[in-house]
Amino acid sequence: MRLSGFVMLLVAGIVLAAGVSQAGNSPPDSGWWDQDYKWCPDPPDDAVGGDSYEVLGIGYAIVNGYLVVCVDTNFPITGLTGPDSYQPNPSHFSPGDLYINVGGMFQMGNGSVWGVATTPNDPGVDRTSDPNDGPWETILDAGDLFHGAGFATGTFEGYPTGTPSDGNDGDGVNDYPTLIMNYQAGFIVGTASGFHYDAANTDYYYYVDLAFMNNFEGGTLLNDDGSLANTIQLTWAMECGNDLAEYKIVPDIPEPTTVALVSAGIAALAAKRRRGIL
Repeated sequence: MRLSGFVMLLVAGIVLAAGVSQAGNSPPDSGWWDQDYKWCPDPPDDAVGGDSYEVLGIGYAIVNGYLVVCVDTNFPITGLTGPDSYQPNPSHFSPGDLYINVGGMFQMGNGSVWGVATTPNDPGVDRTSDPNDGPWETILDAGDLFHGAGFATGTFEGYPTGTPSDGNDGDGVNDYPTLIMNYQAGFIVGTASGFHYDAANTDYYYYVDLAFMNNFEGGTLLNDDGSLANTIQLTWAMECGNDLAEYKIVPDIPEPTTVALVSAGIAALAAKRRRGIL
């Protein structure tokens, strides 16, 4: 399934090849990015800077224990140049990294934060013009997964305008998470993730191994049957933060009739035990 301008991220540096996948281990399946996604559209015409900065939506699918994420955007993988709040002269803006929050939201400052890289970073090199960002640590490859990730925020401080909110609209500070700055030592875990980029359609795709993440989350991400036991917030915004798409995945809740049937079954078993039948 293709959505125009997807963003599932497969980049190894600045040299990009169409139709190439990068991953530390075998992806969920060949053509793993071709899924039926649950989709959250982002309002059109809400980006600052014109159509090229639009993020049109974000979607996900869970396939054989993998979370597959796509981002629909017009922002090119090679980036764009323009002014921001720190550089009046045009500077280069990179595509963003995928932000993943287990059990929280970036607007609330809570949860366990993960990130999947879109582009690598040289050691100690500041990637944004915001002097408040940093320190910056090394990212080896696109598609690498990071636990305990610290994200830089948008360098255009005049945005957002509430679509979606960054948690503090109107304060003159852009708090959209954009690029991975740093992470917990020893948690570069690219073997559990991957990225694909379709240059012909400017589509970006990411995947992560949910069981791998669940281990680091102390078993709080997944139920015993492999279904989600916790919320997952997904966001994506380019370096300047001129637009952002967001999806809040919520675990399925059994319907009342299902709960009632299960409860009735448990009560019947308990009654049988009391009568000595079992």
